[in-house]
Order: sequence, then structure tokens, then C-alpha cells
Amino acid sequence: MRVAVLMGGMSAEREVSLETGGAIAAALRELGHEVVEVDVDPHLARKLEAAAPQAAFMALHGRGGEDGTVQGTLEVMRIPYTGCGVLASAMTIDKIITKDIIAFHGLPVIEDDVIERGYTQADVDTISEELGYPVMVKPASEGSSIGVVRVDSAADMAATLEAALELDERALVERFVDGRLFTVGVLGTRPLVLPVLEIKTTDGFYDYDAKYRPGRSEYEVPAKLDPELTVEASRLALESFKCLRCEGISRVDLMLEESTNKLYILEVNTIPGMTATSLVPKAAGAIGMTFNQVVAMLLDGARLKIDLPG
Repeated sequence: MRVAVLMGGMSAEREVSLETGGAIAAALRELGHEVVEVDVDPHLARKLEAAAPQAAFMALHGRGGEDGTVQGTLEVMRIPYTGCGVLASAMTIDKIITKDIIAFHGLPVIEDDVIERGYTQADVDTISEELGYPVMVKPASEGSSIGVVRVDSAADMAATLEAALELDERALVERFVDGRLFTVGVLGTRPLVLPVLEIKTTDGFYDYDAKYRPGRSEYEVPAKLDPELTVEASRLALESFKCLRCEGISRVDLMLEESTNKLYILEVNTIPGMTATSLVPKAAGAIGMTFNQVVAMLLDGARLKIDLPG
């Protein structure tokens, strides 16, 4: 099959996407496919016309790729593609909308406030009254923990919000939860929930540096977790996957609060990192799946999600 691997792009996660795309392209070639690596830019449609692929493999991270925009282009051009469709991608790129939807379905999320550009001091005061400190401040639609900052006092809030709102129109401010961080991958057209993986950082929280600098994080899969919490983490991941209309692949991040032993859903990633050392392939490896098998499963599920007339 002739497969276009869509990678790179214009988001803050471009370099990570190039690594993901390169690993996927190499796996596809080992599987016997003809591969065209496409660096996504404003000329994407022209590049796809020239490549004439039978399918597109999504390896983009962040806005302009993980947010439904490229998926929409592929739908219009009638090129089957891997992973989530336009709707799921557009919803999950926004942490605020994701939380609204999963909370509506009765799934547990951390208490938060939303701050928009043009906010007032009264909005900042509300954070102190409703959440207290410390809190986590997150741009609504950035990935790889870009712009995520812990704030320990009201004195530091204004500068942190200004930085977050330079990256996005809205910022999510969450009550800080002290506990253990887990992630659960979900794969395939008949969703397969992968083993729960625990992320352990050597210093601070799981920020961009901890994700991508060697030695800053350790991973344990299957996670050492009470059986009932393992079942609950898997259930929450699958329910999130379903209610957000995800497809093919997603990775659901969760926090287990130490003081209450309660799990909270943090976010849902619809195009998680896909190198041999990324979290979803690590979890798949725990049940005997090779990286190439994961890639093959995703390609097998490539399809158009929207029935257009004509």
C-alpha cells in the first residue's frame, strides 16, 4: 500500500512529531509498504495530490494536525486516514472542552476555573476562593505539557496567566493534586485497553523536559496498583475514549490523589507519541505487541469517518 505519513507541521510540537513520523515511516517500510513522508504545511493538499496515497498515517502532534484541521482536509480529498476523526480531534485538543464532556458523562475530573484573555482581578480572586493554592495552569490547547506551570501563591498568578494566554485564548487552572501519574493507551477499531503505565519523574512534575530529556522520568508497566484501581483506571480510559468518539488510538492520562485514593482524568491524547520508546508502544510491549504490530493495527483501521454526498 502507498501510505503518506503526515508529520512535522507548524505547532510547538513539530520536533516531537518529526520523531514520531520517522519511526512510523521506518516501521511501515519494514512491513512492506511504499511510504511518502509529508511535512505538513499550507501546501498540504498539493503535496497529497502529488503523492496520491491510498491512506494517510497521522503522526502530527498539537494544533494544525491533532485538532481536526488536517483530518478535515483528508475527508474532503477522500483519503482514508488513521486515528480519530474531525469531531474527536477537535474536542480533545481543548483540555477544557474535553473535561466538560467527560464530566457530563459522570467521569471524575479535577476542580478547575477557566481564565480567558481580558480577565479581571476578580477572576484571579475567584481562583483563590474556589481552588486555593497550589494550582496548575495549562494553556487550553497545547500538548507535551508546553506552558504548564505550577503556581504556589496568588502573587505569581498574574505573570503565569499572561504567559499561558500568549499561547492560547483560554487557560485552565486546576487544583493541584498530589499523587501518582498514570496513563492508559487504547488501540484498535474494537478498542483494546492496554496495561496501565505509571510515570515517575525524578524531579518536579511531568513537564516537557521530563517527557523528552533522558533520565528525567521512569516508567513502570504494568503499574504496581491495587487490582480494583487497575480495573477502574482501565474503565475510565475506555469510557473517555468512547464518550469523546475516539477511534484507532488514544492515550488517557490520569492522576491518583494520594490523600483520597481517587482517580481523576487529566486529558486525552488522540495522536500520542509513537516511537519505540513512547508510552503507548511501551504499554503494548507489555502484552507482547511489537512496535511494528501497533503500527500495522493502526493502518488496518484507516478509513474515512464522514459520508459526503456525491
